Amino acid sequence: MGSAGPSPARRGWAGTLATGICVTAIGCATAATPPPARGGNDLAAPPSVRPPPAPVSPAPAPAAAVAAPAPLDPQRELSERYASHRPLATFRGQASYYADSLAGRPTASGEPYDPRAYTAAHRTLPFGTLVRVSTLDRARSVYVRINDRGPFGDRRRIIDLSRAAAEALDLLRDGVAPVTVEVLERGAP
Repeated sequence: MGSAGPSPARRGWAGTLATGICVTAIGCATAATPPPARGGNDLAAPPSVRPPPAPVSPAPAPAAAVAAPAPLDPQRELSERYASHRPLATFRGQASYYADSLAGRPTASGEPYDPRAYTAAHRTLPFGTLVRVSTLDRARSVYVRINDRGPFGDRRRIIDLSRAAAEALDLLRDGVAPVTVEVLERGAP
């Protein structure tokens, strides 16, 4: 017998092994790659195999930012509302302001004094009356609501302002300044 090649049993085993190696090699070359990270491309794959880029949607805005309009400045709002309003009455005199030590104490109307609120004391105007207080040169003005009685003592003083109102009129340094008080809306008597 000559050497005609491997026996059929060996040929089957060798053929199976060769086929398995080829299939494995081909399978490795064409194995599916895992999907790319969201929004990115698999740059290792050839262009014909790359998946299309995933659409990137913008992150939704927080509900509070969408729902809440920008807060309005109450002083600006009052200024716009009463710009052409004729005053019901006008007084001239001096304005002073409350001491910070009175913060939290009850006013004559019963509400606690808040230095950050735009409020004032007047001897006779009804509580809830809205007035515009302006420096005599009209360089500054502020809108305040009457919620207390006073000032007492010096009769030239016609209004006591909260700290916020005095600050808006630039009264803090001097403590007292000449002003014009214009009644815009009377509170309930």
